[in-house]
Amino acid sequence: MKITSIHDVEKLLSTAEVSEQYIIEQSNVLESCKRGRFTEDEAVETSVGWLITPEGAARLWQPRESIEDTIRKALMGKSWPTGDVENGIRETVKPLLGTERRRRCKITQESPYKAVMTFKDMSLVAYADPADHEHFRVIAVSPLKDTIIYSCPRGIKDEIFRETYPTPYEAHQRIDSFKGQEGWASYPDPENPLIPIGERVMN
Repeated sequence: MKITSIHDVEKLLSTAEVSEQYIIEQSNVLESCKRGRFTEDEAVETSVGWLITPEGAARLWQPRESIEDTIRKALMGKSWPTGDVENGIRETVKPLLGTERRRRCKITQESPYKAVMTFKDMSLVAYADPADHEHFRVIAVSPLKDTIIYSCPRGIKDEIFRETYPTPYEAHQRIDSFKGQEGWASYPDPENPLIPIGERVMN
């Protein structure tokens, strides 16, 4: 494997990151590198240590419960006063993280009902119950990932919009909002492509 730019490095995992992701001892990962359990295209030794491709790590170790699922389970139903959300999430999440993720973890409350957890390799969003104005009670945790849906708000044929939401949760909430209404919204269907008359990006 040849590393020609910083972009190549960003795609690779350190032994510490592999250890966190697959919940195995870092020494075991290092030993696998030294004993040649990876192919030449899966791992390379550099001046900062071994770097491993995500595909190589996945080939050797079956992931246990993902860190996303672990964090979701820990946060669901938790509640904190509205002024103590960032600290509450931090106290709940950090003990679940390995050294590398703990060091790079950033928690930001973006609104009274939304808090973002940013790690090196992913971001998660915690949503609170909008009916509770005094507490931030977690009702959903979703990855921060642009999600596209198509909507027809008035139910008029060909009056279709392409909408982009920052998380799958918000997109699904939009789809559910049309229940019992004339309008509708749905995820893209490759076998039935829709032609929108406009586009909306929701932040």
